[in-house]
Amino acid sequence: MTALSTDPQFVAACIDEDLNPDDAAAAIATGRLVFLRCSASRSMPGFAPLLVGADTRRKIAALIGLGPNNTDREAIVRTMKVVLAARPDAIMDLTTNTAGVALRADLKEVVGVPLGACLTYDLFTAPRKRFSRTEFLTRFEMGLAAGVDFVLVHMGITPDLVERMEKSSRVMPTTSRGGGLVARYMKMHNVENPFIEYLDGIVEICRRREVVLDLGDVFRPGCAADAGDELKRLEIQLLAEVRKEILAGGVQVLAESGGHIPLHRIPELIPAYKEALGGAPLWLAGPMVIDNGVTLDDVVNTLGIVTAGACGGDMFASITHNEHYAMPTAPDTAVSVRMARVAITALEVVRGSRAEVARQRAISVARRANDWDAQSGHALYPDLANQVFIQHDLKKGAPCTICGKYCPHIITRKENTETSHLATQLPIPRKLGE
Repeated sequence: MTALSTDPQFVAACIDEDLNPDDAAAAIATGRLVFLRCSASRSMPGFAPLLVGADTRRKIAALIGLGPNNTDREAIVRTMKVVLAARPDAIMDLTTNTAGVALRADLKEVVGVPLGACLTYDLFTAPRKRFSRTEFLTRFEMGLAAGVDFVLVHMGITPDLVERMEKSSRVMPTTSRGGGLVARYMKMHNVENPFIEYLDGIVEICRRREVVLDLGDVFRPGCAADAGDELKRLEIQLLAEVRKEILAGGVQVLAESGGHIPLHRIPELIPAYKEALGGAPLWLAGPMVIDNGVTLDDVVNTLGIVTAGACGGDMFASITHNEHYAMPTAPDTAVSVRMARVAITALEVVRGSRAEVARQRAISVARRANDWDAQSGHALYPDLANQVFIQHDLKKGAPCTICGKYCPHIITRKENTETSHLATQLPIPRKLGE
């Protein structure tokens, strides 16, 4: 860990998080923090590595990818500017067809942030092929070759858990594509989960490439009625044992969770999962706090982020408004990232971030002065703020179009008013690649 604590990119990431590099390196050694940067990313110009976990700000990962019948990877690359403008901290490729490996190579050239991929889809979408150990590990490593920084694999399922799933009283036995694919493969060939059977080989590959292993959850609840049940508890137990083995092999570990959890149960379940997983950084799909928010699932996800982010969640997935029934477009994903960013910013205020608290005060001072330039500079998304201010022809010192001549900032007096020009001297949120 001495080498890591003096690594220039690691030190820069620590400074950005207001962390001592030695303390952060120690947290990585105990598995409470992960550093997302594979060996291939070290020398990439403009790449922004990421710390996720203990004592860091919450993060947002944008979910993208090609569906089973979509192979136009150039279209995704062309529209990445739309997603990146929303400032995701990481990108997760969930492509479910053979164009996935090529897409990752294209994405790596443009995203500038940690890139994740779900290799379960690469390996199990054609289940009739039974892999030898060598074939499995060769294909696994091929999926990382483009420069994947963290890799999602579904280790939380065994033949015993498949049997329990089939006999369970769950409304939805599993909503995990990867879990369903691994279950089908195990039953078809009467074998153990290859991710567990060949774990030593996977760990060796990830250690050599400096890739973080992301333990995907198979039994996240697909509806509120299934939250916190026995299947999920058993999966967490299994993943906790797998995590110990991975850490012992010198590889960092993220753990996935989330799904549908009622609002009042998030403070119960998320801390329990984190404790059972030894304090591993949690990245969550959801939690979705209601089941019937059809066309409003981005709002449902935002509520889950605010609650789970205060209870141990470390990174969150972009969930679009049409999550349960349609492949998202780039604008859909961008909107969901921005909504998540609102929740994460609120959590930074709760966490007592000095920079964020100062920024909230700065925009308020500028608002009192009707200083629209200063307000846009401290807005969560300055470009969006500027568009609106220009559209409504708002001039410095002049009121907005809601109050007009009745503007309380103009018709009331305040002595010792803070000057809005001071607001422009505060730090602006870091943009991608800076």
